[in-house]
Amino acid sequence: MTPPTRHEPDPIDLSRLISALRRRRRVIFVCVAVWIVLGIVYLATTPRYYYAGSSILLDSNISRTIQQVSQSEDLSTNESALESARLVITSDDVANRVAAQLNLQDNPSFTNPPQSLLSKVMGTVMGAIKKPIGWLRGAPPEATTGSAPRTPLTPAQITERQQEAVARYLQQNVRVGRIGRSSAFSISFKSNDPVLAANVVNAFADVYISDVLNANYSATERMTEWMQGRLSNLQQDAQKAAEAAETFRVQNGLVTTRDTTISQDSVVNLNSDLSNAVSDAARAKAQVVALQAAVDAGPDALMKGVPGGLSPDGSAKFDGLQRSLSNAIANFDRIKAQLGPDDPQLAPYKARLQESATQLYGEIKQLLAQAKGEERLSEARVQALRDSVQGAVDTDASSGSAQVQLRALEQRAQTLSTLYQTFLAKFQQIDQQKSFPVSNVRMLSRAEPPKAAAGPRARFVLAFTILVGLMMGLVLAAIGEWRDRWLRTGDQLAESVGVPFLGYLPIYRTTDRPGLVKGMPQTPARGQVPLSRPGEASRQLARISGRSAIYALSHPRSLYTETLRNIRLAMRLSDSSTDTRILGITSARPAEGKTSTSLNLAAVIASTGASVLLIDADAHRQGLSRVLGQTTGAGLLEVLTGVASWRSSTKEIGDTGVEFLSCPTPEGFVQASEMLGGEGFRRFLHELRGEYDYVLLDLPPLGPVVDVRIVIGELDQLLFVAEWGKTTRALLRSLISSHPKIPEKLLGVVLSKVDLTQLRDYVDSEDSVNYLEEYGDYLQTGHS
Repeated sequence: MTPPTRHEPDPIDLSRLISALRRRRRVIFVCVAVWIVLGIVYLATTPRYYYAGSSILLDSNISRTIQQVSQSEDLSTNESALESARLVITSDDVANRVAAQLNLQDNPSFTNPPQSLLSKVMGTVMGAIKKPIGWLRGAPPEATTGSAPRTPLTPAQITERQQEAVARYLQQNVRVGRIGRSSAFSISFKSNDPVLAANVVNAFADVYISDVLNANYSATERMTEWMQGRLSNLQQDAQKAAEAAETFRVQNGLVTTRDTTISQDSVVNLNSDLSNAVSDAARAKAQVVALQAAVDAGPDALMKGVPGGLSPDGSAKFDGLQRSLSNAIANFDRIKAQLGPDDPQLAPYKARLQESATQLYGEIKQLLAQAKGEERLSEARVQALRDSVQGAVDTDASSGSAQVQLRALEQRAQTLSTLYQTFLAKFQQIDQQKSFPVSNVRMLSRAEPPKAAAGPRARFVLAFTILVGLMMGLVLAAIGEWRDRWLRTGDQLAESVGVPFLGYLPIYRTTDRPGLVKGMPQTPARGQVPLSRPGEASRQLARISGRSAIYALSHPRSLYTETLRNIRLAMRLSDSSTDTRILGITSARPAEGKTSTSLNLAAVIASTGASVLLIDADAHRQGLSRVLGQTTGAGLLEVLTGVASWRSSTKEIGDTGVEFLSCPTPEGFVQASEMLGGEGFRRFLHELRGEYDYVLLDLPPLGPVVDVRIVIGELDQLLFVAEWGKTTRALLRSLISSHPKIPEKLLGVVLSKVDLTQLRDYVDSEDSVNYLEEYGDYLQTGHS
């Protein structure tokens, strides 16, 4: 399965876009010119205005300098601080102070500045709009006769209201903006008086700086006043809490040492003594166990070695006996190792060893009796201390509730005292800060009266008006292109109507002297006879005759004549069952050049040697008959009614070789359609087929009457003449589809009265119309 083809968007045809702009250039130029004139009028009627500006810095370094001598908090210059500064500058208080400081309500440059013409016009228009709107909303009407008079305002009230109005104007027109990403911001003001603009900006800066100082001082002043009252209350509360705790202690007999009561101290001390006594009893018991083990082993056991843990602390005698025994054991073992275990010489050494062991054994028995006594004494002490601790705990438990209450009272007194000390330290810091009248705001630059006006700027205004004019011109041009329904090019005929296009017939004029139709008296015409001007061909009664009086014959190399030749070629190339071609020529509306086209086409065809009969078949207006001066005598009506023969009624047009049958009709004749639709007209055309090569019928317009629809079946071909730039595509399309035989018989459409200069704005760059001047000897592009 092949993937679906992707539809690519149609490319923009720049040549068509440029052509559209070129043909709409007048509208664009007019719009630009009008807006330039309006811009010049605006520049001429708008008074000059001036901008003055100053800059202020929120400097955090000043705050750090203050902190070196004071513990005041740092004033940060973050986004919120800058926004707060902007709001303060545009506040009511600052604006009112500036208005009062400069006395702006009495300054004519401020209260009555010059107004531009645009402002006056806009004010008048807005007033005219607001008045009916107020009526529709039911606004109270103005004071009328008989209504209660308003209470007059006092001078003070008038001055106050004037100052309020001035302050509101200042708030709306002063501009405060941040300078880049810094902590500085600018203050600017626009006025028609440069000195006034500078004064207003400097006044805003000065008032803001003083307002910051005053705000800081007022805030610290209010803080110190509040903290003084708070400190006094805290001091009294702390003192009362301390007195309440002391009174409760005395009432409950809770004597304390340092931070505890006596009962609590006794329990703590007794517990410590009990711990020591228990330790001493344990050591005494361990000493008794060790000594008892040595006594139970007997003196012989001591001869093998002295066990550890038997020596009491500080017993010099036991230590001496223990060393003697140790030395005797060491000598005995050494001699025994030298002499052998059975040597009789060992007897003295062994006797000394037994004597030392017996002495130490006796000392151990004495120490055992002494250790047992100490053990009993320790146990008795432990028991006594345990009894004392239990008594102290019972005593402390009986006063526990009072101690808890006392502890709560003491904690509250301590908390109030700490809070008082904290507030006192903070109060000292704030009071110290109040003595430094410095803020973190300073002036960077003061405004000077500007020397050059800031506006209106001529370049900007003119550029703006040109841009607006260009945009409006483009919009109007686009609307004009969208609403352009007229036929102007052959491409439009092919795309929107779908019919063959046979060429352009340019506008032409002739000043040649009119001749005669053979057999008619000569009547000279005066002035110009524009044969292709709307309606003039039918209104003029000039008589045209001779080759020089027919434009196509007098200008054989013109585009007009070449288009007629193209029509003749199309007639020859089209299929025809007979040798004689009967061509009907019609149009959508009257005065579209149908009559002059018929005359010139007949002359061009006759110039090739073909026999041509031109018939005026428009019984409604007889345009061709009037042009040729044959408004009387026998014509088509007499031929069809049998009064006269067509051979005797035709006249030759000068020396052109074209025979002409006129159509003079009586005034008020309304049977034109019956005349063309009758059997006589069909027989008449049948007779003509054997006599002429070409028969051309100048038919009525297709739109208003049905004559063409009636006769279409008798025609071989139909030529449609549409006036360039006047006939709509929709009209032509509807007329061609009004009868099924019209598309079958339609030879094509030719555009008449074409302005070649304007036509070049509508055709593509590839169209041959753009190169008419280059055809040289092939075409005579100029037309008289």
